[in-house]
This record gives sequence, structure tokens and C-alpha cells, in this order.
Amino acid sequence: MKKEELLGKELSNLYAIAKQVNHYFDGSEINFLSERTQQILVNYIKFSCTNEEQTAGALRDLKINPGNTSDSIVNEITENLHDITTRKGYSKEIRELGFLMSLNRLIGYHESNLENIQYLMDLVYIKTKR
Repeated sequence: MKKEELLGKELSNLYAIAKQVNHYFDGSEINFLSERTQQILVNYIKFSCTNEEQTAGALRDLKINPGNTSDSIVNEITENLHDITTRKGYSKEIRELGFLMSLNRLIGYHESNLENIQYLMDLVYIKTKR
């Protein structure tokens, strides 16, 4: 496998992450969250939507079809978020803390994938031009 092919696979994975995040949060119930946490979530969703569009464009430019790629880690985190939002019997404070912890994991995972792609792009496009 060449570096360019690995970059394509990583971009496909990033696309899957953003698409799954956007799909999960579209219309999700967040009224139990504080205004601060809701704002964090809104900002992340805006970022993720932009990221999905940009990644789709990069994949088109590289003539790569991501297909129905999905990410198992995002699946696990969004299942946990769903469990937190639908589970009864916990106080609002505990639900929000659990939600925020899972959201932080999701954002961190998304960010680490972006860092991997930046590293690969530097290897593929910058170092090859020297």
C-alpha cells in the first residue's frame, strides 16, 4: 500500500466519523443539558458538518468513493450517548456529566483522526515536493 492509498482510507474514515456524528445529533434530545454544554455541542455539530462537506470534496478530488463506511468507535460512543439521554432514574446532573464525558471522547477521537490525516498529508504532499 502506498502513502496516498493510506491517506484515502483515512479520509474515508474521517468522512464516516463526521457523517455518523451528524446523523446521530440531527434532532437529538439535548434539553436536559445546561446552556454551556448545549453550546459546546452546537459548535461541535457545526464543525462536524463542515468537516463532512470538506472531506467529501477531498475524496471526490482523489476519486475515492467512501461507500457505506462506518466507524465502530463512533458507533460505541453514540450508543453510550443514546443510553445516557434515554435512561431514567439518574439526576439531571449525572446525566449531563455522563453525556459530557462521552462527548469529550467523541470530540477527542474526531480530533485525533484529523491529526493523523494532517500528518499523512504532510508526508504525501509536502515531503514529496522537497
